[in-house]
Amino acid sequence: MTEAKRNEAKRNETELPEAPVTATMTMAPAGGRCKRAGCAAPLPPQESGRARQFCSDECRRRHYNALRGGAAAVPPPAADGAGAALARLSQLLAEASRLTAQAAGQVADAAPERVAAQAADAEAARRRAEARAAVAEARAAEAAESASAAWEAADAAEDARAEAASLALAAGEQARELQARAAGLAGQLEAALQRAADAEAARDDAARGRDTAAGAARQAAAALDAARDQHARETAAVQAACQDRADATRALADAAAGRAERAEAALDAERAERRTLTDRLTAAAPGRARPQRAAAGSGT
Repeated sequence: MTEAKRNEAKRNETELPEAPVTATMTMAPAGGRCKRAGCAAPLPPQESGRARQFCSDECRRRHYNALRGGAAAVPPPAADGAGAALARLSQLLAEASRLTAQAAGQVADAAPERVAAQAADAEAARRRAEARAAVAEARAAEAAESASAAWEAADAAEDARAEAASLALAAGEQARELQARAAGLAGQLEAALQRAADAEAARDDAARGRDTAAGAARQAAAALDAARDQHARETAAVQAACQDRADATRALADAAAGRAERAEAALDAERAERRTLTDRLTAAAPGRARPQRAAAGSGT
């Protein structure tokens, strides 16, 4: 409810204290029509807030003005509340007026003491009536404040309901969004589980390949060790053969050197022997020495 509606309701309650509060809180007519008598216009659409009861502000003002104009025809109030106190006050005031009139009429033929007593009784009744009127007014003000508080509470409840409805809509949207996210996460989870299964299968295959490779590596290591041993044996045999060949070569070289030394010694001996023969021949035939030396020189 807007501020104008709350002010209008407060004015109605203040101006019509004897009318029941429920007179201004009737339900909206069914079918979406205006509440004012004689107006069948449809209610305008409204998205949120308190449901509308009148087609326009003019119809609302005319409806409440009609209620204020017909306040005299309101049926008697209930036995309790501010209306009952005001009705009782009216009766007491009427009775006080009647007693005052009677006292004024009896002044001429009554004793002064009796007149004074009746006047005192009338004055006391008037004062009691005024006191009761003050109490009734206080109760009426209390009732007006209670009604105003009730209207404010109703407005707060309506605002809370609208806010709760908006929150419910937001929660529904959030729930649908979360549901969509959950569906997406479920798909991602299934894909992740499938990838995990594939990875586990690949891991098993890799483990089998690793075991096979490890066996092959062990076999290759054993073959390498055997090849190394064979190579070592062959290398030792080749080294032994090379050593034998080197020894044989050195022996042959030593033998060849010995033969060369012996041949050189023989050649030196032969040369010495020829030189000796040449000297002898030269000494025996001096005349033929030059041709023989020439021949000997050419022979050497």
